[in-house]
Amino acid sequence: MDGVDREALAQAVQTALARIGEAALHVQKSHPAAYASQPPQLRMLSALADGADTIVAKAALAAGWRVDACLPFPREQYANDFSAGAHHDDFVSLLDQATSTFELPGNHAEATAAYEAVGRLLLEQCDVLLALWDGDPNRGRGGTSRVVADAVARHIPVIHLNTHTDAPAELLWTGLSDAEIEQPSVEIVPRAAADVAIAQVVAALTIPPEHKVDTRMLARFYKERAATSTPALPYPLLLAITGVRPISRRDMKPMQADASSAELRALLSHSAVEIGDDGSNPKREFADRLTHRYGLADTAASYFAQVFRSGFVANFTLAAIAVMLALSGLLFPAFKLPIIIGELVCVILILINTNAGKRFGWHERWMDNRHLAEQLRALALTSVLGELGLRSHASHSGRDAAAVPGWVGWLARATARETGLPNVNADTAYLTRVRDMALKLIDEQMAYQQTNAGRMHKLEHRLHQAGEVLFISTIVACVAWIIAKISGIPMGLVGKVGMTEIVTFLTAVLPALGASIYGIRMQGDFAGVAFRSQVTVSRLERLKRAMLKDPIDYARLSARLKNLADIMLTDVSNWRTTYQARPLTLPG
Repeated sequence: MDGVDREALAQAVQTALARIGEAALHVQKSHPAAYASQPPQLRMLSALADGADTIVAKAALAAGWRVDACLPFPREQYANDFSAGAHHDDFVSLLDQATSTFELPGNHAEATAAYEAVGRLLLEQCDVLLALWDGDPNRGRGGTSRVVADAVARHIPVIHLNTHTDAPAELLWTGLSDAEIEQPSVEIVPRAAADVAIAQVVAALTIPPEHKVDTRMLARFYKERAATSTPALPYPLLLAITGVRPISRRDMKPMQADASSAELRALLSHSAVEIGDDGSNPKREFADRLTHRYGLADTAASYFAQVFRSGFVANFTLAAIAVMLALSGLLFPAFKLPIIIGELVCVILILINTNAGKRFGWHERWMDNRHLAEQLRALALTSVLGELGLRSHASHSGRDAAAVPGWVGWLARATARETGLPNVNADTAYLTRVRDMALKLIDEQMAYQQTNAGRMHKLEHRLHQAGEVLFISTIVACVAWIIAKISGIPMGLVGKVGMTEIVTFLTAVLPALGASIYGIRMQGDFAGVAFRSQVTVSRLERLKRAMLKDPIDYARLSARLKNLADIMLTDVSNWRTTYQARPLTLPG
């Protein structure tokens, strides 16, 4: 950084960091329900290179920020890049003060590729890029200009401090324009004075979604508690009656959040990420938050899935029973009053069940919590290599079926920030453990999806068969009556009840039961679920074969983990698209 006024540049960095801190504090005070009462914990990620990185890291520590270090080479090798004396001492001092240090397995024989890798990792980890840059776009691979260009292309806000002029800090960000810019570049990206626009950027990135549905769902999640028991047994009973699987203990006593969290924590332990250290390690606190939120979301999703499915099974069953009771008056005229009362009770129960589902949000809480659980599980998977997916967790103001719900995206992104950077050396041994963890998750997911596909296929087949039997039975009853009528067979049986009344009862009740079964099939989309599970299994099998053939390589493994996360999230997105338009409604 020859010819640069370091003191002036350091002052500009301090001013930018102060404005970010003020904006974050304002968001926290403006939304106390969404944030902890402690001052915001801000984090600076840096490669700690001599020059600009050192200036920014020192300023961040002075401002009370956390500093995380991402190094292009193992620390012992990287330290050799610093000349003896003050530069080397600064590096060692900053590294000692770093909360987390992630050492990439680069080598000096391919130094440019190593610097490119650390630049990509930085962009995966950051919400805002602070670029101390002379503005020259022709700096080659791995340099500041390349990182800035990539940040702009990814819609990451860039605060540009020019190292060779006294021009005020400038913000480069596509979010400054109301129009969507599909392929932004440094040349066309909107710009604004940073001292004015920083508050807008921080607010856009951190303010919780304000859509009324998102606000309600986020408040519910904060209050979510795993149920110790459930009366929602119609769906498990349906599975048992159709021979899909017997009723289990978990059907009546749902899994608790701690148990679900422990399962994810056990999976992560395969990569030796520091979540099992003593409480003095701040990384454990962040990892515990991720697994705890996952446990809450996972158990809530499973609970409300059973409640919702039991709700529509109960509604269609009660509707069929109401029809059967209404027609029973033909066979048992002496019991007309209790029959009508029974029919009335069925109708009232349907109304109560449907209104309860809407009031307590069974449908929404099932879908949104499942989406959140899968987002967090994908984050847990990719974060062990520093991939936070901050761009994929962007909030949506709308509620379209295919989008990540606003509150889910916001909370997943907040959790990603807290998760931060792994405090590890990504050497061959570590990468091998990460690969083993991914393979274990793939095996678990394939086993689950295969079981789920088999069960849903069997349920669909059994219900389809039952519907066919009911409608064929209706035809048989009609034909039998016609034959008896033509043959002159006496229609009277006992008292006022004759074959005509019985056939009338059967030919009305049996189709009603068939329609009820059809309604359950359509609402549950069991065939679609089975098909999607089979597609997911196929994708996972291909990925597993590829991973087993791959050499142990950071970039390759990182791409594979992203692919695995994409498979998992695509599955839940397709599932959501199907069920979004199928809330609990009155049958008919």
